[in-house]
Amino acid sequence: MGCERIIISATMTSDAVSDCTAAAYPKYSLTPAETVPMPSFLNLVNDCTGCGAPEPIVSDDYQKYLEVTILSAGGEEMDLGHRPYIEIDGVRFDDRSRGFLIITVDALTGAVTHQMTFNTNGQTEADVAMANFIRHDIPQNSIVLITTRHSSSRYARECLTALKEIGAQEAVQTDQGDNFAMVGFKGTVWPSWIQQVNLPSGQGPAQIYTKIPLMG
Repeated sequence: MGCERIIISATMTSDAVSDCTAAAYPKYSLTPAETVPMPSFLNLVNDCTGCGAPEPIVSDDYQKYLEVTILSAGGEEMDLGHRPYIEIDGVRFDDRSRGFLIITVDALTGAVTHQMTFNTNGQTEADVAMANFIRHDIPQNSIVLITTRHSSSRYARECLTALKEIGAQEAVQTDQGDNFAMVGFKGTVWPSWIQQVNLPSGQGPAQIYTKIPLMG
Protein backbone atom coordinates (compact mmCIF):
# COMPACT_ATOMS: atom_id res chain seq x y z
CA MET A 1 0.00 0.00 0.00
CA GLY A 2 1.26 3.48 -0.79
CA CYS A 3 0.20 7.06 -0.26
CA GLU A 4 -0.67 9.57 -2.92
CA ARG A 5 -0.34 13.33 -2.49
CA ILE A 6 -2.68 15.61 -4.45
CA ILE A 7 -2.09 19.34 -4.75
CA ILE A 8 -5.01 21.50 -5.87
CA SER A 9 -4.48 25.15 -6.77
CA ALA A 10 -7.05 27.79 -7.74
CA THR A 11 -6.87 31.30 -9.14
CA MET A 12 -9.49 33.85 -8.06
CA THR A 13 -10.24 36.62 -10.54
CA SER A 14 -12.87 38.57 -8.59
CA ASP A 15 -12.79 40.63 -5.41
CA ALA A 16 -16.42 39.86 -4.64
CA VAL A 17 -17.47 37.38 -1.97
CA SER A 18 -18.18 34.05 -3.65
CA ASP A 19 -21.59 32.48 -3.35
CA CYS A 20 -20.26 29.35 -1.68
CA THR A 21 -18.48 31.36 1.03
CA ALA A 22 -21.56 33.45 1.73
CA ALA A 23 -23.74 30.37 1.90
CA ALA A 24 -21.42 28.49 4.26
CA TYR A 25 -20.46 31.50 6.39
CA PRO A 26 -23.25 34.12 6.17
CA LYS A 27 -21.51 36.46 8.62
CA TYR A 28 -18.75 37.12 6.06
CA SER A 29 -21.29 38.57 3.60
CA LEU A 30 -22.64 41.12 6.12
CA THR A 31 -21.41 44.64 6.76
CA PRO A 32 -19.81 44.95 10.25
CA ALA A 33 -22.32 46.39 12.72
CA GLU A 34 -19.82 47.75 15.28
CA THR A 35 -16.13 48.38 15.83
CA VAL A 36 -14.47 46.21 18.48
CA PRO A 37 -11.25 47.81 19.84
CA MET A 38 -8.15 45.70 20.36
CA PRO A 39 -7.05 45.31 24.01
CA SER A 40 -4.42 47.78 25.18
CA PHE A 41 -0.79 46.79 25.67
CA LEU A 42 -1.04 47.38 29.43
CA ASN A 43 -4.00 45.04 29.70
CA LEU A 44 -2.04 42.34 27.94
CA VAL A 45 0.99 42.89 30.21
CA ASN A 46 -1.04 42.86 33.43
CA ASP A 47 -3.10 39.79 32.56
CA CYS A 48 -1.07 36.61 32.12
CA THR A 49 -4.05 34.34 32.80
CA GLY A 50 -3.57 31.09 30.98
CA CYS A 51 -0.32 32.07 29.27
CA GLY A 52 1.84 29.89 31.51
CA ALA A 53 4.08 32.71 32.75
CA PRO A 54 4.38 33.10 36.54
CA GLU A 55 4.50 36.89 36.17
CA PRO A 56 4.04 39.56 33.45
CA ILE A 57 6.76 39.50 30.81
CA VAL A 58 7.92 42.90 29.64
CA SER A 59 10.93 43.35 27.37
CA ASP A 60 13.25 46.25 28.11
CA ASP A 61 16.31 46.50 25.90
CA TYR A 62 18.12 48.69 28.45
CA GLN A 63 17.35 46.68 31.60
CA LYS A 64 19.87 44.01 32.61
CA TYR A 65 18.61 40.87 34.32
CA LEU A 66 20.10 38.06 36.36
CA GLU A 67 18.68 34.68 35.30
CA VAL A 68 18.51 32.45 38.36
CA THR A 69 17.53 28.82 38.92
CA ILE A 70 17.59 27.23 42.38
CA LEU A 71 16.88 23.61 43.28
CA SER A 72 16.75 22.24 46.84
CA ALA A 73 16.51 18.52 47.57
CA GLY A 74 15.95 16.70 50.85
CA GLY A 75 16.91 13.11 51.54
CA GLU A 76 13.93 11.54 49.79
CA GLU A 77 14.37 13.81 46.78
CA MET A 78 18.07 12.96 46.53
CA ASP A 79 17.20 9.26 46.60
CA LEU A 80 15.15 9.96 43.47
CA GLY A 81 18.16 11.52 41.75
CA HIS A 82 17.65 15.24 42.40
CA ARG A 83 20.77 17.24 43.24
CA PRO A 84 20.69 20.73 44.79
CA TYR A 85 22.29 23.62 42.92
CA ILE A 86 22.15 27.34 42.24
CA GLU A 87 22.54 28.48 38.64
CA ILE A 88 23.25 32.10 37.66
CA ASP A 89 23.19 33.05 33.97
CA GLY A 90 24.02 29.46 33.02
CA VAL A 91 26.85 29.02 35.57
CA ARG A 92 26.07 26.30 38.10
CA PHE A 93 27.18 26.28 41.73
CA ASP A 94 26.77 23.21 43.93
CA ASP A 95 28.37 21.57 46.94
CA ARG A 96 28.37 18.09 48.44
CA SER A 97 28.04 19.30 52.04
CA ARG A 98 24.75 18.93 53.88
CA GLY A 99 23.03 22.08 55.06
CA PHE A 100 22.87 25.50 53.41
CA LEU A 101 24.57 26.73 50.25
CA ILE A 102 24.53 30.55 49.96
CA ILE A 103 25.56 32.57 46.91
CA THR A 104 25.57 36.37 47.10
CA VAL A 105 25.50 38.63 44.07
CA ASP A 106 26.13 42.36 43.71
CA ALA A 107 22.72 43.78 42.82
CA LEU A 108 24.34 46.59 40.81
CA THR A 109 26.77 44.62 38.63
CA GLY A 110 25.58 40.99 38.78
CA ALA A 111 29.00 39.80 39.99
CA VAL A 112 29.15 36.89 42.44
CA THR A 113 30.70 38.10 45.72
CA HIS A 114 30.45 35.07 48.05
CA GLN A 115 29.92 31.32 47.92
CA MET A 116 29.51 29.73 51.35
CA THR A 117 28.26 26.43 52.81
CA PHE A 118 27.06 25.86 56.37
CA ASN A 119 26.53 22.32 57.61
CA THR A 120 23.91 23.13 60.23
CA ASN A 121 23.00 19.46 60.40
CA GLY A 122 26.41 18.20 61.51
CA GLN A 123 28.27 21.15 63.07
CA THR A 124 26.93 23.04 66.10
CA GLU A 125 29.01 26.14 65.31
CA ALA A 126 27.59 26.39 61.78
CA ASP A 127 24.35 27.91 63.08
CA VAL A 128 25.95 31.05 64.56
CA ALA A 129 28.53 31.20 61.76
CA MET A 130 25.77 31.39 59.14
CA ALA A 131 23.84 34.02 61.13
CA ASN A 132 26.98 36.16 61.46
CA PHE A 133 27.74 35.76 57.76
CA ILE A 134 24.29 37.03 56.80
CA ARG A 135 24.37 39.93 59.25
CA HIS A 136 27.97 41.11 58.99
CA ASP A 137 29.72 39.73 55.89
CA ILE A 138 27.16 40.10 53.12
CA PRO A 139 27.45 43.64 51.67
CA GLN A 140 24.49 45.96 51.34
CA ASN A 141 22.60 45.81 48.03
CA SER A 142 23.23 42.08 47.65
CA ILE A 143 21.01 39.44 46.07
CA VAL A 144 21.13 36.37 48.33
CA LEU A 145 20.47 32.95 46.78
CA ILE A 146 20.00 29.98 49.09
CA THR A 147 19.43 26.25 48.76
CA THR A 148 19.61 23.30 51.14
CA ARG A 149 20.97 19.80 50.65
CA HIS A 150 19.66 16.65 52.34
CA SER A 151 19.22 17.82 55.97
CA SER A 152 19.85 21.21 57.55
CA SER A 153 17.69 21.34 60.67
CA ARG A 154 19.60 19.69 63.52
CA TYR A 155 21.39 22.82 64.77
CA ALA A 156 19.63 25.52 62.73
CA ARG A 157 18.28 28.12 65.15
CA GLU A 158 19.80 31.60 64.99
CA CYS A 159 20.48 31.30 61.28
CA LEU A 160 16.74 30.93 60.65
CA THR A 161 16.15 34.25 62.40
CA ALA A 162 18.86 35.83 60.25
CA LEU A 163 17.14 34.52 57.11
CA LYS A 164 14.05 36.55 58.01
CA GLU A 165 16.21 39.68 58.01
CA ILE A 166 16.84 39.21 54.28
CA GLY A 167 13.25 38.39 53.35
CA ALA A 168 12.42 34.87 54.52
CA GLN A 169 8.78 34.38 55.46
CA GLU A 170 7.33 32.76 58.56
CA ALA A 171 8.00 30.08 59.23
CA VAL A 172 11.15 28.66 57.70
CA GLN A 173 10.85 24.88 57.90
CA THR A 174 14.08 22.91 57.72
CA ASP A 175 12.97 19.76 59.51
CA GLN A 176 14.63 16.48 58.66
CA GLY A 177 14.87 16.28 54.88
CA ASP A 178 12.78 19.37 54.09
CA ASN A 179 13.33 21.34 50.88
CA PHE A 180 14.10 25.07 51.11
CA ALA A 181 15.01 27.45 48.26
CA MET A 182 15.10 31.22 48.58
CA VAL A 183 15.88 34.45 46.74
CA GLY A 184 16.51 37.18 49.32
CA PHE A 185 17.96 40.67 49.43
CA LYS A 186 20.16 42.56 51.86
CA GLY A 187 19.54 46.28 51.66
CA THR A 188 17.21 49.09 52.67
CA VAL A 189 14.30 48.05 50.43
CA TRP A 190 12.22 44.91 49.91
CA PRO A 191 12.15 44.12 46.17
CA SER A 192 9.06 42.40 44.80
CA TRP A 193 11.14 39.47 43.49
CA ILE A 194 12.03 38.18 46.99
CA GLN A 195 10.60 34.66 47.25
CA GLN A 196 10.97 31.24 48.81
CA VAL A 197 9.74 27.70 48.27
CA ASN A 198 9.57 25.49 51.36
CA LEU A 199 8.29 21.93 50.93
CA PRO A 200 8.16 18.95 53.31
CA SER A 201 10.27 15.88 52.65
CA GLY A 202 8.72 13.78 49.91
CA GLN A 203 6.96 16.74 48.27
CA GLY A 204 10.01 18.32 46.64
CA PRO A 205 12.29 19.24 45.20
CA ALA A 206 11.81 22.95 45.90
CA GLN A 207 12.55 24.94 42.75
CA ILE A 208 12.75 28.62 41.81
CA TYR A 209 13.28 30.10 38.38
CA THR A 210 13.29 33.87 38.08
CA LYS A 211 14.82 36.83 36.26
CA ILE A 212 16.01 39.54 38.65
CA PRO A 213 16.44 43.11 37.36
CA LEU A 214 19.81 44.55 38.28
CA MET A 215 19.89 47.94 39.99
CA GLY A 216 22.90 49.31 38.08
